[in-house]
Amino acid sequence: MGSTSFNLILRVGLVVTLVQGFNTPQRCLSRGRVSHLRSSLAEETSAAAKQPDTPAPLPSPPDMAAFSNGYKTVYEELSCSLSTPTFGELPDDLIGTYYKCGPAMFSAGSLPPPKNSIIQPKAPPVPDGQDMSRMVTHPFEGDGAVLAVTFHGTKTSSEDESGSVVDCAGRATMRYRYVRTNAFQNERKKGKKVYTGMESTRSAALDDAGGNVGNDLIMPFYRHHLLPGLNKMRKNTSNTRAVYFGRKLLTLWAGGLPYKLDSLALSTEGRSQLGGSIKKEESGMSSKAAIDAKANRILFFGIDEEPGKSQLNLYEFNSKFQAIQDNDGLVQVTIPGLGLMYDFAVTDNYAVFVQPALKVNGMQYMISKEPGKSISLENESSMIHIVARPGNRNAGKATTFQIPYDGNPESNIEFINSYEEDDGTIVFDVIRYISTNSGVAGSNQWPWASSLGSYQSSTSKRALWRYKVHPSRGFISKDRVSNDQIYFGTINSKQSAQKHRFVYASAGSLGEEVAPPQGITKFDLETMTQTSWFPQSHEFCGEPMYAERQGDDTEDGGYIVSTLFNGQAETSEIVVLRANDIEAGPIARVPVGIALPHGCHGCFAPTDEANWTYEEIERRARLADKMEARGSMWNEVKVSMTECPFTLSGPVFSPPSFQSDFSSLGLRFDDIEEILGL
Repeated sequence: MGSTSFNLILRVGLVVTLVQGFNTPQRCLSRGRVSHLRSSLAEETSAAAKQPDTPAPLPSPPDMAAFSNGYKTVYEELSCSLSTPTFGELPDDLIGTYYKCGPAMFSAGSLPPPKNSIIQPKAPPVPDGQDMSRMVTHPFEGDGAVLAVTFHGTKTSSEDESGSVVDCAGRATMRYRYVRTNAFQNERKKGKKVYTGMESTRSAALDDAGGNVGNDLIMPFYRHHLLPGLNKMRKNTSNTRAVYFGRKLLTLWAGGLPYKLDSLALSTEGRSQLGGSIKKEESGMSSKAAIDAKANRILFFGIDEEPGKSQLNLYEFNSKFQAIQDNDGLVQVTIPGLGLMYDFAVTDNYAVFVQPALKVNGMQYMISKEPGKSISLENESSMIHIVARPGNRNAGKATTFQIPYDGNPESNIEFINSYEEDDGTIVFDVIRYISTNSGVAGSNQWPWASSLGSYQSSTSKRALWRYKVHPSRGFISKDRVSNDQIYFGTINSKQSAQKHRFVYASAGSLGEEVAPPQGITKFDLETMTQTSWFPQSHEFCGEPMYAERQGDDTEDGGYIVSTLFNGQAETSEIVVLRANDIEAGPIARVPVGIALPHGCHGCFAPTDEANWTYEEIERRARLADKMEARGSMWNEVKVSMTECPFTLSGPVFSPPSFQSDFSSLGLRFDDIEEILGL
């Protein structure tokens, strides 16, 4: 086993190498440590990773009461607001729109329908924790909401509806709305929790090889009920990822269809079958979209899950969000066993998947299909599936290899990026979960993670790993790059499916010890160095998203954009850092206007088409508000006609739905523009 010294470079007026923590001038902490953090596990080899050298002083421990405040329901949406930095200045060459998705409603039915709605809930919204029957049992069960932040660059002004001139230069336009999923609308009308299919799993002490990976507080391995199709056991919250591509904005959740949103106002347009590519409305899709930056294509996948064998469906679309012509943009592959996979990555020619070994309790699967009772993670090797993409001449050809087992299953893998080397070797970087606390029930009752001990008992250890595999030669190696606790790994999106040098992630403040996402860290995989910035102990950053700087083509010449939650004040900001100077901390902090929950994944749309003026956004947002209020009565008529059967001379008969769809084709009006590439 080889090992490489992973030296952390820090700066305080000058570059300090191999030195541990210090305070920087602007209320930020940076830290470094001298470590041998990279260990390799090659085929037929096994050895313990070399422990790091004497650890360095670290930032202050996280304020867990402040962190716990990041799991509170958002009771008021943000329609449209122009915000000015309270610290620093927004760069003129930061142009585009940042999107982020995440759970935001933890007390079910807490956003009432419009006042003129025919159906009104019997109980009004209540504060979190007041009525525990309305509280979800895990943050991941919360309904999804989307943040959008448009950076206007040098646009100096635009006129609003009143004709007043609004100065946009150096400012950002904020909006935040819930995704109006079918489940969200159902619960808001009833004013109570309706979907309880995952509650027994969330309260279970999962005594298997996965430990607390199954109910991990930040991103659980068990994400949906195993009953397939459209049903009240499987609640599509659309809360995991926001994707903008081909002028379309989607939100994703593992186990159901994506939802399509208006890119400006964030109003929900409905479930999307991706222009008819997904043939069945009850199909389960993953919560990941992978972009091939070089070919300007986007790929999705879904799995038809069955205990004996599963079918993997891989979809590929061109820059206009049309299915590519080769193989109609779809390949289907049979994989062994129950395929629970939520993430993947792509290279020039392949899609890469990692499938953990699962044991299925046949009786419980047949009776309940509750994940906590029906399946368990095994102490066995996981499989890597290398699938030729729909545009490949060997489209659909799949090769499977075993990953040598090192004592921890490769479950809940979070892919960062993958690429092909000159000899055909596929390299992919991931955040790997390490199971802990097996047999110990996680925190399944609000408030979550109010102490460090509670957080550590319900959250898995994570680390940055690199894997190598060859499509014909098989598994090569897996290397632990860093043992620091990290979350939400990202790269410059222009390097997607291409060789990358830099990885950005949210990092815990306790080094290798499990701690919540708080600071921002950057790995240089060429020089094997790491730089970090940490805010104050009561502040917590989310996923760091790379935003390109207009006119710059270097891999780290742009900016890092992230949300920052202040758990003491219960406010949120957007922080902007220079990607090539992370340790210097934010160059701008912009208030959002409301407190945002911690959230999950997002994206940055850097194109001019995503640089709308404040007036354009405000006008669309007002229209969305009016349409929701005025359209609520008609929407309820449609729902009631399909959900309330009535009797016609004997048997119960449900009349056909008056919805805007083409039932025989599996299409709706909101799919037409996707088919035509409009």
